[in-house]
Amino acid sequence: MTKTSTFLLCWLLLCTFFTAYAQDRVISGTVTDDTGTGLTGATVAVKGGKQGTSTGAGGTFNITVPAGAATLMISYVGFETREENLTNRNNLSIQLLPQKTLLNAVVVVGYGTQKRADLTGAVASARGEEIKSLPVTNVQEALQGRLAGVEVVKSSGAPDATASIIIRGLSSLNNAPPLYIVDGVRQSGDNINIQDIATIDVLKDASAAAIYGSAAAGGVIIITTKKGQGSKPTVNFTARYGVTKPLTMKLLDRDEFVRLRRTLNPTYLSGVDADTLPNTDWVDELYANGREENYNLSVSGTTPAVNYYASAFYNGQQGIYLNNSSYLSGARVNTDFKIGKRVKIGEQLYVWSRSTKPEIVTAINPPFRSIPIMPVYDDADPKSPWGKSPVGFGGPNLVGQIMTAHITNQKFNLQGNAFAEVQLPLYLTFRTTFGYTYYSENQSYFQDAYNFGQVATSINALRKFNINQPTIMSNYTLSFDHEFGKHAISAVIGYEQFKTTFNSQYATQTSVGGNSYSFIQTSASQATVSGAYDPNGLIKSTFARVNYNFDSRYYLSGSIRRDGNFTVFGPGNQYGVFPAGSAGWRISEEPFFRGLLHTIPQLKLRGSYGVLGNSNIGGYKFLSTYDPVNAQNFTPGGAPFIGVTPTFIPNSSVKWESVYEGNIGVDAELLNSKMFVTVEWYNKTTKNMLYGLPIPISSGITTPFYTNIGSVRNQGVEIVLGYKDKAGALNYSISANGAFNKNKVLNLDNINNNPILDGNNNYGNATFGMMVNQPITITKAGLSFGQFYGYKVEGIYQTEDEINKHPQQEGYKARPGDLIFADVDGNGTINDKDRTVIGNPNPKFIYGANIRLDWKGFDLAMQFNGVAGVDIFNGVKAYSSFPFADGNTTSKVFGASFLDKNGVTDQPRIDNNDPNGNYSKSSSYFVESGAYLKMKNLQIGYTFSDAWLHKVSIRSARIYVMGNNLFTITKYSGIDPELAGTVTARGIDAVWQYPHARIYSVGLDLAF
Repeated sequence: MTKTSTFLLCWLLLCTFFTAYAQDRVISGTVTDDTGTGLTGATVAVKGGKQGTSTGAGGTFNITVPAGAATLMISYVGFETREENLTNRNNLSIQLLPQKTLLNAVVVVGYGTQKRADLTGAVASARGEEIKSLPVTNVQEALQGRLAGVEVVKSSGAPDATASIIIRGLSSLNNAPPLYIVDGVRQSGDNINIQDIATIDVLKDASAAAIYGSAAAGGVIIITTKKGQGSKPTVNFTARYGVTKPLTMKLLDRDEFVRLRRTLNPTYLSGVDADTLPNTDWVDELYANGREENYNLSVSGTTPAVNYYASAFYNGQQGIYLNNSSYLSGARVNTDFKIGKRVKIGEQLYVWSRSTKPEIVTAINPPFRSIPIMPVYDDADPKSPWGKSPVGFGGPNLVGQIMTAHITNQKFNLQGNAFAEVQLPLYLTFRTTFGYTYYSENQSYFQDAYNFGQVATSINALRKFNINQPTIMSNYTLSFDHEFGKHAISAVIGYEQFKTTFNSQYATQTSVGGNSYSFIQTSASQATVSGAYDPNGLIKSTFARVNYNFDSRYYLSGSIRRDGNFTVFGPGNQYGVFPAGSAGWRISEEPFFRGLLHTIPQLKLRGSYGVLGNSNIGGYKFLSTYDPVNAQNFTPGGAPFIGVTPTFIPNSSVKWESVYEGNIGVDAELLNSKMFVTVEWYNKTTKNMLYGLPIPISSGITTPFYTNIGSVRNQGVEIVLGYKDKAGALNYSISANGAFNKNKVLNLDNINNNPILDGNNNYGNATFGMMVNQPITITKAGLSFGQFYGYKVEGIYQTEDEINKHPQQEGYKARPGDLIFADVDGNGTINDKDRTVIGNPNPKFIYGANIRLDWKGFDLAMQFNGVAGVDIFNGVKAYSSFPFADGNTTSKVFGASFLDKNGVTDQPRIDNNDPNGNYSKSSSYFVESGAYLKMKNLQIGYTFSDAWLHKVSIRSARIYVMGNNLFTITKYSGIDPELAGTVTARGIDAVWQYPHARIYSVGLDLAF
């Protein structure tokens, strides 16, 4: 070959090489954490270039790189940045490792952020990635079982039901719910779109929460919503559809019911063949499978000057109860704008609307109340089509009761805040934030005329109720942040003002013409209108905090807040001061510890003490209030008067409730940071507890008298354990958390240490719908809140000889089959003085566990939660084993003593009057263990490979199936041991409790 030919051939090959090299190419890949979990929102960028993108669902990405690009840089908050060489590589599998340790992750604290390694208070966190696929519509339920010391109890299974959060035990008689801070602004925690959440940080101890002062007695939940990631727009779409199945019990059918009634009363329906009677299963009529559907669409991205995130969502729920539904929709826009090098402005706007057909409260208890021999419909009576009982009352016609009550509830909420931030000389930053929230609620309740037999009315009625509540918040902060040598100092001072106004109107009208329920004619003689205006929230606050650390080893922190509440407390008591201090020591950074770093790479000790406040009693409790009186006759036969009447007894000395809390914590990482451990001990005492004391009915005033009455203490230990590793292609992680808590009332000095009774038919509280007609709980010094109170049961009388040897009730001698009540005071008679503590509804231990596996695109996640050392008062037990009045019950009734002459039994006898109080007295017969372990969630998914997704222009795709509330391990005999309640009346299972549901779902996550 000639030199010319050789040269031409080499030139041709070289040109071909450079031509190929000069072409842009597409690089695909997946970014995961060290457990194999895909990281959504990780930044992927060309090193030294302008090209960049962010990962979609499951951590997948596609990026076009230019000719000559040799390296990609991959980063994610809380993880080490990684560089990947692109030579001869078009498909990448990238695993990011946590930044040096988990302690270097950034968490949000009051008016700022800190690395977890620098924290000296107790803060627990959850990532949005962990909760986004859960079948929940509220933040509270998403946290269940995930964070130590955070007890989450769902109030009911209704579609619009929320859940209550108790952080480190009940700390106030008056209730102290957590404070929610969303993107730096105080807001409600309800109805936040789970898909919008980036992180949740829970401030558990006083030193962490004291910067929020009087609103933080119940802890602080800080929610940070998502921002844009990557230079190219990212579009995410998620969809989930689920079927909900009710958890119910089986009642007596027609034949069993007639058998029971004829056993108790041989003349019942005498001469009537039971086979000719209707056979209605009211449980089947009322409960059926429901459904849930959820759709979410978001777009996000960044430019050199703008960061944006926008989303819209829809959540529809058809309840398991007849004619019960809830539909929630909303949208969010988050934007940040950079103006030059020193100025940044931004806004967060969130709007949602919920339309609900709520359950008819009076119809939740009644599967027991209506007899199976009553038909649903009466085809023979076209004017009144609802079935009627063939004998006695027979209970209400439940279907008719629901279908003749037309209830709609419309809620609307607008939340917006804007901020401006300026970087100043001398390491200073000034920031101002303005927030506005507008909440409205409109309820309409139209009741048709109806005829259910003994329950009937020929007059219809319309009730309308509306609320309007605007809230304005503003704060101004000046912060300092600087490192010099081995010293680091950060500080913030600020001023904040919070004001809310409450307006409500209530109107009723009867005999509405034409059965129309569009509006009330206020001029009609059958109409009444009332309203309220309450500017019940004006708080002005100043605050400051200083953090110092030396050489990332020794830490000091101090904060103080002064709140002025001008609508709750009177002159002299309006201001409260809430200081806190903490210290930390990173032992693993000491020279003497270096020999142990291979085993314990991180070890930190911290301690704190602080004061928090609570003012959760509504406005103007220091002033008298009056209602107008129109033509009221005060004496028999006397002339009517027009005037005003007092509605409230003021207390000018009522003052702040204060919480004093100390905390000691240890954080450690072991086994090359594959294992992490956190242990916390706390001692929290609440003084000057606020409480509304009931007023004697004879006073004519029904509003409680608010005062400070005593103290309560919560002591506990929290433990968090976690381990993560991989075996070949299998990545796995497991974490568990648990918390012990002991609650004790120290004194009720301001009411002479008299006990507080609650639970049923006490001070007008008859909300539990049980046969038991006595107070069920007692709160007094030396006990925890709301312990069960009643008669101690020693067994069941089987013979007359047993009866003759035991003290009896005054005026009644027991019969075989009756409960044996203990003579606690030993006076030879069973009476009210023998009532004693019979159980504790406050759990001694709460826990949760999470397991995750990931293998070649498949993933499996399991979540468990439970409680131990807790009791339940089973109020349903009476209905499930005793035929209330002429209502129905369950087959358990046939185990009752001497029914059908079955002799000895472990269930008390029944008759029509219950003279011994077997089922109407509060006793230990109804108290059961409430301990349980639930599989809260099981999820199995698959993330598709990029090989064919790229061909259809999809960045990532994942499908999954999921089950929620799949099983419960418990000794409790009721439907579900997960029960909510009030501070002094929790753990009571009532017959009109809306049952929880089991949920089966399928879902899809797409990113473009």
